[in-house]
Amino acid sequence: MHVENRFELLKNMRTILKLFSDNKEMELRIKANELIKDAVQKNSELIAQQSIIAYVLHKILTKEHIIKSRTWPKNKREIITVLKKLVFYLEQDDAKRFEKAFASLHNRIERIDTYFGRFVQSLIDKARVKYASDAYFLGASLGQAAALTGADKKTLLEYIGATKLHDKEEIGKGIGARLRALKKALGV
Repeated sequence: MHVENRFELLKNMRTILKLFSDNKEMELRIKANELIKDAVQKNSELIAQQSIIAYVLHKILTKEHIIKSRTWPKNKREIITVLKKLVFYLEQDDAKRFEKAFASLHNRIERIDTYFGRFVQSLIDKARVKYASDAYFLGASLGQAAALTGADKKTLLEYIGATKLHDKEEIGKGIGARLRALKKALGV
């Protein structure tokens, strides 16, 4: 684990833990969006993975059929326990245990998603593709976006093709605005 990155990862993980513990689903979504931007700027797979986790936890908190179930308190406690371990292992600079705990968190989320999920594609896979497309639209290459998030390239291409974001054309200045700017520049 890169020392300069560890403190940032630790801060992010503490924030994710706090927001999830406090049921702040919209703040988790905002944090996830901030983290993917940061991941693209720094080309950091770990920060991208944190963005995916924040987004997935946000999605879980918005699923009424999950949070109203009788097993939710136990599942939430288990997730919080793993998040606390992630914070602890970052504090201790224990990369090996951090990676194991991260895999454990993915497994717990996948179990919850398998049990309660209503879709074939898992929440984590959907989040990977969603945030890979965000990374792509933030300027990462297709390969870099897929590598950062662990998204499947073919699925990512299909997702990007199905969105309208790639069709956006920048609207330039009209003739009147360009003429005024030219006159101002010439002092006329």
